[in-house]
Amino acid sequence: MPQYKNKLFICSLIIGSLFLILVLRLFYLQILKGDEFELFSIENRIRLINSPAPRGKILDRNNKKIVVNRPSFDLKVFPNELKDIEKVSEMLGGILEMDKAEIRQSITKAKKKSAYLPFILIKDIDRDTLAAIEANKPDLGGITIEVNYLRDYPEGKLGSLFVGYLGKPNKDDLKKFPLTNLNITVGKTGIEETYENDLRGANGINYKVIDALGRQVKSKLFQKDIEDKETLPGNNIHLTIDIELQKKSEQLLKNKAGSISVVNVNSGEILAMASSPSFDPVLFVNGIDQSDWNDLTKNVLHPMLNRSTRGTYAPGSTFKIVTALGALKENVIDEETTVFCPGHYKVGKKKFKCWKHSGHGWVNLNSAMAQSCDVFFYNTAEKLGIDRISKYAKIFGFGSDTGIELSEKEGLVPSRSWKYKQFKEPWYKGETVVTSIGQGYLNVTPLQITMMTASVANGGSVLKPILIKRISDLDGKNTMVSSSEVLSILPFDDMQIKMIQESLVSAVNEKSGTGKKAKVKHGTVAGKTGTAQVISTKTKSSKDKHKDHAWFTAYYPAENPEIAITVLVENGGSGGGVAAPLAKEIIDLYFDLKNGVIQNDNV
Repeated sequence: MPQYKNKLFICSLIIGSLFLILVLRLFYLQILKGDEFELFSIENRIRLINSPAPRGKILDRNNKKIVVNRPSFDLKVFPNELKDIEKVSEMLGGILEMDKAEIRQSITKAKKKSAYLPFILIKDIDRDTLAAIEANKPDLGGITIEVNYLRDYPEGKLGSLFVGYLGKPNKDDLKKFPLTNLNITVGKTGIEETYENDLRGANGINYKVIDALGRQVKSKLFQKDIEDKETLPGNNIHLTIDIELQKKSEQLLKNKAGSISVVNVNSGEILAMASSPSFDPVLFVNGIDQSDWNDLTKNVLHPMLNRSTRGTYAPGSTFKIVTALGALKENVIDEETTVFCPGHYKVGKKKFKCWKHSGHGWVNLNSAMAQSCDVFFYNTAEKLGIDRISKYAKIFGFGSDTGIELSEKEGLVPSRSWKYKQFKEPWYKGETVVTSIGQGYLNVTPLQITMMTASVANGGSVLKPILIKRISDLDGKNTMVSSSEVLSILPFDDMQIKMIQESLVSAVNEKSGTGKKAKVKHGTVAGKTGTAQVISTKTKSSKDKHKDHAWFTAYYPAENPEIAITVLVENGGSGGGVAAPLAKEIIDLYFDLKNGVIQNDNV
């Protein structure tokens, strides 16, 4: 019996303790915290506020701004918090100068779909509208302003074809960038796409306790159950581009179709990469409309095409550098080899003309390169053969990606086996001679020509082109620093390269040189002109679209090379007359920047 009394006592004690705890809890909730819970009884909620991460900046090599951000004030609606949709629609209609029926329809549609999911009614409202919304906030419960970030372009269209643009993600983007959702934008082309994961950052989340009117309520209730997520801005991309050289290059191509690229011959860093025509990235900031998109994508001048990396062209006589070096390596020619140029060259029964119809007379390698004598290279090509020409073209990197951090095309290097596979036809000698001067099936990108020239200038190192100098985080700490990369070493000896270098100096600095319009007073330019046919020489046409493409590729200063530059003007006509003068202007600016004649201060 005493045992049962003990058990009863223990049970009574436990029950009494639990009852006391309950009474104390009720006292705490109703007496001590009564006022605060009374506030919560009037439809209080915890509202999740997104804190969008600013996208990383894109800067030039001297930290000058190419792409930055600006705040966008977006009007956000929480449908489940709206008491009177009609009243709110009418008020917003007056403030936004919109049809209230349209606003009501948008809110009603969103509420039916999911009353608890907020949506953005209007993006990027101006500051006057923002002030009006804030002034009327007590009557606009369920309406808030969310601060997002939009891309801003201090230099306008500058570099748009390598910078790229932003757009809504598609299924492929969601697979490529797993942190992405359909409510944000992602890089669609250029640097914006390639470095999306670095630029994007991580959005933050803030939780606020609000009343029925959307006003924040100061309370520590439930704070232990919710945790804010810090916003992490995206990393900054520092390009190798020099903004002053880029501006100049784009100015020189104004009202022209073409490309200008400038590369450091010792590091592979790209100092300028201009392509014209281009597009205005501002069109994409708030989502491009169908009309503007059609204007860009259906334009016959292809303003969305980065001609430097994705435009493919016959290289014309700039390719003679490859033919000459291949012939020297294979002992087909040497420094003493001479050929007589009467203005034409016969292969079987077919006659191939030199650009100078009266002929160049007797020429050796140096004078043939300087004067761009086609007959010398026709003769050389017959002895060298297409497969060896193809071999050396590939050694220079033609027919392959350069490795740049952008989308690019490989171009085409023809050979006997390629032609048979493609057309089931044999290769003809006439096709060999036209390939040797950069015509026929051969096609390349302007950047490939620039990297070829850089490899000759630096003594034989084929470099990977570099567009990204470094990537830095919010604190300025580098998360990535690029370094030079030698893709291959040319198989030519120092004397063979020196012979070509001397011939390129002659092409610009001798009176009879085809590139003399690129000559400068402050140093020696070495270069090669090219004039690439667009249509057959048998076809006569005065139409601009049928004019030859004008090429000029060069390096400077010849005594101790620093930069290589390639200019292509589509349908420009003469490489020496049109492209070479543009290269001269770039070289003059480079000299002025280097010597402080023009300041290039950091900002």
